[in-house]
This record gives sequence, structure tokens and C-alpha cells, in this order.
Amino acid sequence: MINAAFIVLFASLLLGLLFWGFKTLPSERWQMIASVPLVKRADGYWEGLNLTYYGFFSATGYTVAVAMMILLMTSVRMPISFVLVFIAALVAVAVPASRLVAAIVEHKRNTFTIAGAAFVSTLLLPPMALGVQRVLRTRLHLEIYLLPVLAGSAITYVIGESIGRLACISFGCCYGIPLRQASPTIARLFRQHSLVLQGQTKKAAYASGLAGEPLVPVQALTSLLLALAGLAGIALFLAQMWRAAALVPIVVTWGWRVFSESLRADFRGGGRISSYQIMGVVALVYSLLFISMMPSGGPAPNLVVAFSHAITVPVIASLQLFWIALFLYYGRSRVTASTVTFHVRADQA
Repeated sequence: MINAAFIVLFASLLLGLLFWGFKTLPSERWQMIASVPLVKRADGYWEGLNLTYYGFFSATGYTVAVAMMILLMTSVRMPISFVLVFIAALVAVAVPASRLVAAIVEHKRNTFTIAGAAFVSTLLLPPMALGVQRVLRTRLHLEIYLLPVLAGSAITYVIGESIGRLACISFGCCYGIPLRQASPTIARLFRQHSLVLQGQTKKAAYASGLAGEPLVPVQALTSLLLALAGLAGIALFLAQMWRAAALVPIVVTWGWRVFSESLRADFRGGGRISSYQIMGVVALVYSLLFISMMPSGGPAPNLVVAFSHAITVPVIASLQLFWIALFLYYGRSRVTASTVTFHVRADQA
């Protein structure tokens, strides 16, 4: 009963957030959260640092993913210390990789790529999990079940990215092709559900001149598909169907990555086949091989036990600090600037 109630409640909150974001975030109002004055100029104006909703939703996606990972792993009796160290190792790889891969593929220092972070993490996750399992087994006589670990990682990734794609809508990046350039079938399919980004500081505007243009809503499609894959993965995980719980998010993630690149208009590197499509094929084949070889097994998930480990002051405080750190990392705009002025309201003084 608790499993079904948890899935329904989480699905309601997640899908509610996504549909609100699809409707609201394309507007110009929802790109910047605030501008922080830094340096006063000779003319009396201040140069400001822009804090963005891109950072807000990126940090939120990561944090929700980490919280879900803690719940799923502790529900199958994984020690909380192992879970936190394992998550820290993944984050230490994924966060810098999101910028490094973008710099290599797109030749831009101030761009982030979720796909690049996911690709690097996918390559490192299985050998990392095997190494940790061997150490814990030989040194501490503690058994870690690998398939639930891989399934939990795949599930939490798609949940995190589904929320993180709202950041792309807010900033106007990762945008789809204009409907006028799409095939008749695609144009007809999305005529009533296109994405129209407003404002000249959206990336689609300054990079491609597509402000106000009806676009294929590829960010929203990605977000929704990954959310549904994540919810299906959670249901399979709680039903002890470990292999299916890992396969569903992985196949949806990388299969959609390969296909959806053909719907995007932002720069994805040179060549007819993008580097991200190649990464998608490699990651999919690599993951399927590892998962097919992993022995299945693990204790029945218990969410009551999981919540007893997750809802503690140290864990909640750590998640809050984690969110703040990521917001400051992703949310400080490097490609926009602002001018700030202050004045006294005489009628209120």
C-alpha cells in the first residue's frame, strides 16, 4: 500500500511541476531570478551578476535525484554511509563533466551538457560499483547487490534530468527546430503544442534568432518521456524487478537521445551525426551488456526503513547545502549581464 501511495504522490508532484513549467517558463519573466550588484561604475550604475532559473531547476533536479537515490538504496538495506559516498563520487564526476564535454564538443567554455555528464557517468558507474562491491566484501564482509545499485542510478538519473530540462526551457537552450523547417508530419503534430520562447536573452534568440518562433518542443518531450520512464522504473524497483527497472530508464534515455538530436536546432558540433548521438549509441550498448551480465538479487524494498534513514537532520541539511552549492555553480550567468540602479521612493520615505 505504501509503495502505491508513494508512486502516486510523487507522480502527481513531478508531473504537476513539469506541466506548469512547460506553460510558464518559456516567457521572458522566467529566465532571471535576481541580479546582484557587484561593481559601481563612474556613471552611478552598478554592474550586476544575474542569477538564473537555469541554476534553480538544475540544482533542484540534481537534489531530487540524490534524495530519490537515498530512498531507493536504503530501501534495500544499503548502508547510508555507502549510499552517501557513492552519490558523492557520482556527483564529483558528473558536475565537471557537464562542462568539460560541452567545451570539447561545442567549443564553448560557458555551456553545460547533461548528455555529456550522463555519458561519462554511465561509462564509470559499472566498474566503480564493481570495485566498491569487492572492497566492501573483502574488507568489511558487507554484501552490496549491484543490479539494484545500477537500477537505482538509472532511475534517479532520468528523474533528475526530467526536472533539469525545465532549466533548458527557462534559459532557452537545447531548443528544437522551427516548425516551418520541420517535416509536414512533425509540423502538423506539434502545431498546437509548439514551444515559443520569449526574450532576446534566451539562447534560442541570441544564438539562432528564434525568439517568438514556434519550435518543436523537444525539451518538454524529453522531460515528459524521462519522467514517465523514471516513474515506471520506481514501480519496477519496488516490485523487485531489478533488471527491468534498470533497462526501462536506460533504453528510453539513450534511445530518445539518439532520435531527438534530429529534432534540435542548437549547435551540436560538426557533422551530420552529432557527437551526442554517437555517445548515445555507445552508452546504450555498453549499459545493456553490463546489465545483461549482472546477477539479479536483493532484499525486498521497504520504504518505511528508507524514510527512517532519509528524514534525518544530517541528510536533510546535506541536501540543502548540496542544492545551494549547485545553484551557485549553475545559476551564475556567464553569458548575460545586467545594469542596476537604486533610488529612493519619495512617496514612501
